[in-house]
Formats: sequence, structure tokens, C-alpha cells
Amino acid sequence: SSLAALHLDNNNIDDDGVEILVDALKNNTSLKTLTLRRNNDISRQGQIMLLKLISDISSIKATLQSNHTLLFIHLVNSDGFTEIDEGIMKEIDKATLINASYKNNAEGASRKK
Repeated sequence: SSLAALHLDNNNIDDDGVEILVDALKNNTSLKTLTLRRNNDISRQGQIMLLKLISDISSIKATLQSNHTLLFIHLVNSDGFTEIDEGIMKEIDKATLINASYKNNAEGASRKK
């Protein structure tokens, strides 16, 4: 059986931790949900890394190699000081919606992104 959801809420994950997760999930073919709530040290840089994981539009090749399996990324901070960039979250939500719409069709998801 494969891991379908990974809940890492309230684990003091920072941008370095996000970088490790992103690297590990580049070739993911089973994880559908990633939750990172209350990891208040994830900055805008870490949020961008998560976006690039599922929708790297820097080149056609990068877009094709983006993760097309993740359907949900939940990222909410609780300290009142760490900002979640609404623009980045909107793009993450858009990319995961595309992944959901093009299940089992990575090429179709890539083209849509």
C-alpha cells in the first residue's frame, strides 16, 4: 500500500525542511495530500518552492516534470506574524485543481499548467 496523505502539522518545519520535502516529492506517484499547517517558519520562499513542485513553469521540461499527483497542499500559519502569500496559495490551489482534473494524465496536466 502507498502513502496517500502526509500530515506534518505543527512540526517546526522551515524553508530548509520544505526544500527536503520538495526534493523527496519530485518523483511522487502516490501522495495526494500534504498538510503543513502551523509550521510558522515557512516563508514566502518556502511557499514558492511548494508551488514550483506542482507547477514549475520555468521551462516546458520543468512543467512536464512537475508533480502531477498532489491534489491538496494545506498551508496555514497560526502565529499571526508569518504571512501566507495569497497569490502563491491561489496558484497552488489552481495547480492542484488541474492535477485533480487530469488524474492519470500528466501530459494533459502539464499542458494546462
